Amino acid sequence: MISPKRAWKEFDSFEEKLEKLREFEIISPKAKEIKNLYYKGAYTADIVECDVVGYVDKFEIILNINGELHSIMPECFVEMQKRERFIIVDIETPKSFKPKDGIREVAAVFVEDYRVVDSIHIAKITDEDLYKKGYGQGLEGIEEDKKSIERFKAFISKYKCPIIAHNAQFERSFLRYWKWVDEKQKFYCSMHNIKLKEDLESYKLISLLKHFRIKSEQTHTAMQDVLDLLKLLKVVKIEKWVELGASSIKEAPDKDTDKKVNTKIKYLSKEEKEKNKRRLEEAKNNIIKDIFNGKKLVFTGDMTKERNEMMELAIKYGATTATSVSGKTGLVVLGEAPGKSKVSKAEQLGIKMISEKEFFEIIEREEIV
Repeated sequence: MISPKRAWKEFDSFEEKLEKLREFEIISPKAKEIKNLYYKGAYTADIVECDVVGYVDKFEIILNINGELHSIMPECFVEMQKRERFIIVDIETPKSFKPKDGIREVAAVFVEDYRVVDSIHIAKITDEDLYKKGYGQGLEGIEEDKKSIERFKAFISKYKCPIIAHNAQFERSFLRYWKWVDEKQKFYCSMHNIKLKEDLESYKLISLLKHFRIKSEQTHTAMQDVLDLLKLLKVVKIEKWVELGASSIKEAPDKDTDKKVNTKIKYLSKEEKEKNKRRLEEAKNNIIKDIFNGKKLVFTGDMTKERNEMMELAIKYGATTATSVSGKTGLVVLGEAPGKSKVSKAEQLGIKMISEKEFFEIIEREEIV
């Protein structure tokens, strides 16, 4: 993102602005109003509210951010409007792994872009001193308390988000057993997802809090554990969550280690392949700015966009693309869990590797490579 360098057109009316924002897919095709829009990127420390004030063409729009004008690609701006929204939940039980033994305490926070927006804490404390020792002590059972269940269900229903818990299998089993959630509620296990990203000796919450130097002790009370997990997720930041029990995640052998690893398998039809090929050809005729100077880019690993979209974007900024690493490769862009053979070959050939985030920052700054 840079200050506008090309001539641009300011919106003449609200109707024109509404029409263009629909065309750029920044708002829905049927939208009759414009909600708050946000910028989050390399040029602001925090997420800030901004306004679209004009456009150059279908490849470039003009933003007013804190009184300064900047240009950005519509598709990058659309990506910025996606908010990370989830609910973190923790429960305390009577030191039991059996759902039938009941629930003593439930805490949940609704989080948007790692900021707590709302929270709920449900517990009936009978002994304050015992309660401070954690593990559900000094608490009365609430598993069948109708008011507690209704409060929790109302909170979950209000935000309609996936639930994250550190040992989600545990939380889910208790909440389902006592009908605090239904079978359709999505759960994500932070322990499992961190395990996919980080190679550590222990994935217990206290071990992770110590490893990332967040804190050295854990209270084992529901709300504090929820807030500690949020601090951990701010540091680790899982880009792509794997749902608990997701059938789309299969085990496949890693060619380099013979170990089984989680992978997503997706097969493209002949029609989809042809469509992707046409999009890459069209991108060559819609160059926005030549910042990659003909460099051959290879993308590997899971990314926030589909692989073909990443290649299309690179081409629009002057790159050529390939699916394998060779002596002619100029740059390798790494997503989550990149292919080990591609990384190894790039290292052998001395080819520079950058993250997906760095790739987008180069485009935002229009930095000549």
